Amino acid sequence: MFKILLIKEIQHYLYSLRFHVSFVIVMLTFVIGTLTFIPSFRQANDNYVRYSAEQQSQLERKSKNATVVAVSFSTFSLSPEGNAIISGCNGQHLPDKIRYSAFNVYDFKVSHSNLNPLMKAGRELNWAFVVSVVLSFVTLLFAYDAISGEKEDGTISLMFSNAVPRGVVLLGKLAGIVLVVMSMVFTGIITSLLILVISSIVQLTVGFVIEVVAFVVITFFLITLMAVCGLLASVLCRSSNISLLISLCVWLLFVVVVPNTAVFWANKVFPIPHADEIQRAISLGRKNLNDNAPQGSWSSSYMNPSWERHKLRADLQTKLMMNEKSQRDAYYTQMFNQFENTRRVTLFSPIAQFDYMNEAILGGGYLRFRKNWDDLHLFQTAFYNWFHGLDEKDEKSPHWFNPYEDLSTTRQEVAVDQIPVYTERMAGWDNRFSSIAFYFSIMLIYTTLLFGIVVYRFQHYDVR
Repeated sequence: MFKILLIKEIQHYLYSLRFHVSFVIVMLTFVIGTLTFIPSFRQANDNYVRYSAEQQSQLERKSKNATVVAVSFSTFSLSPEGNAIISGCNGQHLPDKIRYSAFNVYDFKVSHSNLNPLMKAGRELNWAFVVSVVLSFVTLLFAYDAISGEKEDGTISLMFSNAVPRGVVLLGKLAGIVLVVMSMVFTGIITSLLILVISSIVQLTVGFVIEVVAFVVITFFLITLMAVCGLLASVLCRSSNISLLISLCVWLLFVVVVPNTAVFWANKVFPIPHADEIQRAISLGRKNLNDNAPQGSWSSSYMNPSWERHKLRADLQTKLMMNEKSQRDAYYTQMFNQFENTRRVTLFSPIAQFDYMNEAILGGGYLRFRKNWDDLHLFQTAFYNWFHGLDEKDEKSPHWFNPYEDLSTTRQEVAVDQIPVYTERMAGWDNRFSSIAFYFSIMLIYTTLLFGIVVYRFQHYDVR
């Protein structure tokens, strides 16, 4: 019975005009998104290669003086990822550069390669966009009249005159919608992969294949949840027009309202100080330190590293750095907490759940930024210990560590290949799958609860 009903539902959707129109739109979006990704990725990769070469050249120049290597600001820049065709993980809105030295991890910034800073970058046409925006709407479009529409034309009452179990009918409709929408997903992904392979942009490595499979699985559960939402709208109404209106409102809430009000809720529910307040606190601390510093703390003589006043200068510069570090680190912690708390609020939206699962499985977005931020702090400690050990071996050095200036520590040349260089380590598969577990559980509970309501309503639905 279930098999017959499922085949009937699939045939009904495949022969419908809504499927034909939706299929064309979905395929166009997949193809156009892939074609626009190729030149963008190439340009980003070329820029990153040039940037890396410039960084290496600077390191070679700095190697003439070990202290210059230690105190100079270095900038770690996130490399472009080929799996961004699956999902950009909102990386265009997140920090992509982190500034550090052997003494401190200073700050981060958003610095993208857009030639015109006045142009606001929108969402990329990657696979995640197609699924979360286009196919989520298509799923609701298929599901909104699954019950109410058949009630209007009398089909469902005729069906139940043959004593068909209502649970079987409901499962058949849900499975039919999910399978038809997933057929569009498979076709679009295969087409996109063919274009990428032909263009030699993406190599079909084992890791990339795992990411694609994981994306398909995540997509399946999102489509199922959206289909359940459409069925719920259908069983709540006796008119397909009303169920369509409810479905549209649900889609707008999940796709438009929740993401675009996240900043508002963050500022209202999880407020943090303004950046200007932090800068004023840093300036006040700097003034107090300068006012209370011993006389001669700003004196310097580059030709005499062992000048006594260099010790006073090094102590003051260290205190100034620690003053700024304590203020900024506390502020960054508040920023991270605000961001993470806001994400928990937006979990109300299945689209947000879908995005966070993609971020977890791809190791991108905020997950990637935070891992590099935390790893850089560990690296900075090792970098400082390396410099400290190098300085101790220099008998000519007075060993007064100044975090900003080349005045009172070793000036010996160091081999470039001996200089510690931070290298990004991507999150392992165990960390990725453990990160996805929470969001997956939320989506599964969400789907189960809503489907339970659908079953209850359908059992009491008047089909006459």
